[in-house]
Parts: sequence; C-alpha cells; structure tokens
Amino acid sequence: MVDIGLESAIDDNEPPDDLTYEAADDSPPAFQQFRSTPESGPGLLRDSKIFHGNRDLEAAMMDSSRPPSVVSTVPATMGPMALGELPKHDVFWGSLYLIGLAALFSTFFLVFLHTSTPSSKVPLGDTIYTALRASSHLLAVDTVVAVIISLLWLALLRSFVRPLVYILVVAVPLILFSFSLYPLISSYKGVEHGNSIQDRAMRWLSFVPFLTAIIWSYTVFQGRHSLHKAVGILEFSSRILAANPALLTLGFATLVAVILWTWLWLAMFTRVFLGGHLVSSIFIIDFATWWLGAFFVLMYLWTLSVLSGLQRVATAATVSQWYFHRNAAPAPSSRDIVLAGLTHASTTQFGTICLATLLALAIRLPVLLLPRRLLACASLFAYNLVPSPIASLTNPLTLTYAGIQSQPLAPSARALSHMTYLGLQGPTSTLAPRSFGARNQGNAPLLPYRLSKLLLHATRCIMAVSLGFGGWVATARQLEVAGGKGVRGSVYAYVVGMVAGFIGWGVLGAMEGVLAGIVDGAVVCWGIERGTVGGGRYCLEAGWLFGDGREEERE
Repeated sequence: MVDIGLESAIDDNEPPDDLTYEAADDSPPAFQQFRSTPESGPGLLRDSKIFHGNRDLEAAMMDSSRPPSVVSTVPATMGPMALGELPKHDVFWGSLYLIGLAALFSTFFLVFLHTSTPSSKVPLGDTIYTALRASSHLLAVDTVVAVIISLLWLALLRSFVRPLVYILVVAVPLILFSFSLYPLISSYKGVEHGNSIQDRAMRWLSFVPFLTAIIWSYTVFQGRHSLHKAVGILEFSSRILAANPALLTLGFATLVAVILWTWLWLAMFTRVFLGGHLVSSIFIIDFATWWLGAFFVLMYLWTLSVLSGLQRVATAATVSQWYFHRNAAPAPSSRDIVLAGLTHASTTQFGTICLATLLALAIRLPVLLLPRRLLACASLFAYNLVPSPIASLTNPLTLTYAGIQSQPLAPSARALSHMTYLGLQGPTSTLAPRSFGARNQGNAPLLPYRLSKLLLHATRCIMAVSLGFGGWVATARQLEVAGGKGVRGSVYAYVVGMVAGFIGWGVLGAMEGVLAGIVDGAVVCWGIERGTVGGGRYCLEAGWLFGDGREEERE
C-alpha cells in the first residue's frame, strides 16, 4: 500500500518517487500534471502545456486506504495531451454560437454595402444612428471611467478588504438612492415638462435603483451575522490570487477583450440603424431593422457571457490545481496552469460554456423571478427536454463544476444538484433575498459565501446603474443632434443609456470575475472534498469558511 501524503494540506508531505507510473483507467480524468518530456512532434503542443487529465496520482490513490469512490471524484493534476485526443463537450452549442457570430458579421457586411452615411447637407434628424454617433464621446468617457474604477476596485479589494466591505455596506444603498432621484427629478425638466413618453418611462424606471437599494439593505441585514466570514472568504480568495498571479493577467486580457468587442459591436450596431427611409423629411426606421438590432444585442450579450465563461472555467481549473495539488512536486508555474486552463476552456469546454451562457440569457431571469410553484411546473416541463434540474442548469456554479471535472453541462448539473450540503438547489446561490431569511439562518449552508458574492456584485451593479441612467439623462437633455431644429435631447436616449450600462456591466465584470471565479472555484472544490473525504483534508481554512465552523473540531 502506498501513502502519497495528500491527507492534509498543512502536512506538506512530498509524494514518493515511485508515483510516476501510468495506470489504465476506463474514465478519462479532468486534469493532469505538467511534466517535461523529450518527445516533440506535430501531435503535441510545444512545452507540453495542453490541459487534460491523467491518472498518475490517482492510480496511486487507488492503492491507498481510501475507497475508489472517493478517489475518482477528486480532480487530478495537469499535463500534456495529444491534440487529436482533445475531447469536446456540447459541441452543437459551440457550433451554434460560432454560426451566430458569423451571421452577425455577414449581416453587417450586407448592411454596410446597402447603406451610406448621411451627408451634413441632408441630416437624418433624430434617429438611433445620429444619437449613437453624437454620443460616441460620452461612451468613450464612460469606458475610461469604468476601466479606472475597475482597476482601483480590484487593487483596494486585494489590499484593504475589510475597510472596503464596510464602506460598501453603507455606500451602495446611498449611491443607488441618489441615482433613483437623478432621473426622477430630470424627468420633469424636459421640453414637455414631464409629459412625453420618455419622461414617463424615466420617472417609472427611476424606482428600480430605489428598490434595489432596499433589497440590498434587507439582504445585508439578514446576513449580518455572516459578514465576518464573508470578509474572510474574500481575504482567502486574495491569497489564492497571490499564489496564482497569472489569474490577474487573465483578468486584464478579459478586460481588453470586452472593450475591443464592445466598440467593434457598437460600430456595427450603429450602422444597422441606417436601415430606413425618409417620409416627409422624417427618417423612419424599417420594421426589419428593429429585429436586426435585437439580434445584434443578443449576440453582444452572448459574447460577453462567453468571454466571462472562458475566464470562469480557466479560473476554476487553476483553483482546483491549487486546492488539491498545491503541495505536489515538481509544481507547475502559475502561467502554465492558467494557460492550460484557458486552452481547456476554449477547446474541450467551449460548447459547454456556450450552452450555459445561452441558458442564462434565455431563462435565468424568469427562473429568478417566478414563484416557486410556477418554477416547479416549468422545471417539470424542461426536465422532459433536458434530464437535469433547470435551476442547476442555470446556476453559475454548474459551469465551474463542469470546468473542474471536465464534463458536459447536463451531467454537471445533476452532480451539483446532489450536493445538498451546498444548498445549491435554487437558481442562484448569491442574490436571492430569501436565501438570507431568518428561517434559513439555521439550516441554509454557505450564507457567508452568498454574502461575499453579493459584495463582489455590488460595484458592478452600481457602475451599470450609474452609467446607464447617467447616459440616458445626459442624452435626453443635453445632446445636440444635427437637424434637430435647435432642440437639445434625443427621443432615442434610452438606447445610449442601454449601451452605457452594457459598458459598465462588462468592464466591471471582467475585474469582478478575477475574485468571483476564485470564490466559486473554491466553494466547488470544498463541496467535492466534503462529498468524498468529508472535508478538512486538503484545505482546513476552506472548511471553516464555507462550512459551519465546527468541521475542523470534528477532525
């Protein structure tokens, strides 16, 4: 019998040298250890950095005292794999996304050929095209502001977690309440003094930030007893980030990709709304153009979600490597691990990412808002189509679990739904206020985790709301449109506000994803550990933060 010394993360035992043999296994594992190999050729990637699974350590674990059911669930380490052997999950959905992206660019090319920019002598007047073109400077400023705030937020969160959390608890409802008053007051200052359709819409939607502030305050108050552990989870994730600095580089790369994609899409989206005709010197947008614009918005949001999913899966793989194999020798570098995880996300798990993000766009919001009885009926209907719980399919942690175990989405959803000790049977584990209810305080697990995710979402929500409503009000009251007959403002200011909100949401999401992905990866790894060895063997701190605080006392 061979003892490989993985029973505890704090023992710092080195594995014996005789654990380098290969053992046959019917089920392909998720990860493999990096090793240098003298072979090189067209079938292998340079430096052997392809992400896939092996059984080096797990084969030795089969001979140890642990039962096979325990061993088969713990992810193995990373290593090389031939290009031709890379598996791909949920291939159809990855192909569907690529087809949609190709249709987006093809449609824009046709629109570009059949439309021409208006001349200054014959302006179009107030249209979506002119509103977006005239607001390009405003949107550029919003992008710069969002980038600066996102970088500052991440720096503060890494260095001053506790003071920042206490400031957020107070500042978030105040800022949301301020941006509730701003559009409400501005709605009465228009040319028609609050009687236009846009003024009424602005007035009614101004209550959204106010209600969000109330929900935020109620949720934080209900989870106030878990605030200390929530701060501890954020500090724990910061230490994991310090041990894997390449994750920060991945976050910056995601940020750059989001900005480039946003402005490329904005250029195409603006051109689409030249599809129309003049009627008595008034430009009328064609009905088909509106549907085309909706398709462009859908593909933009889907692409943002795919970029976030790639970051999530790569981060989950990195956290899994750190959680289960940080004491293995020789240890691969942080850059190698993240690069392997990104390769795995963009190949094997790409279809799974596309499916998960499409489901999130299509049904996640109704799942969050529907009453439980209606949700049960909808889940029963959906189960006949996809034999997995609909709530688990739309849970972000399902994609994290799929990235760690290298599985398709449906099996991952079923496996995650069986982890009853994680309490992930709901559609979300973060922002549902009922999860923080007083009757759930004693039996609902992971309250500190939910609160930590809520704190991470706070700045992103504030940025999207402030840029969205700020851009809407500024465009509706101050924009000078060519051919507007001297009247300031645009009827289509809501489109500018929507784009500004997208910018805030996407840019802050790239930086939030750095720590949020680590937190999600850590809680899934803890769930895997607790479901196999009972917890407390790989990371005692995770057991204390995510558990009930008494696990290490039982060990």
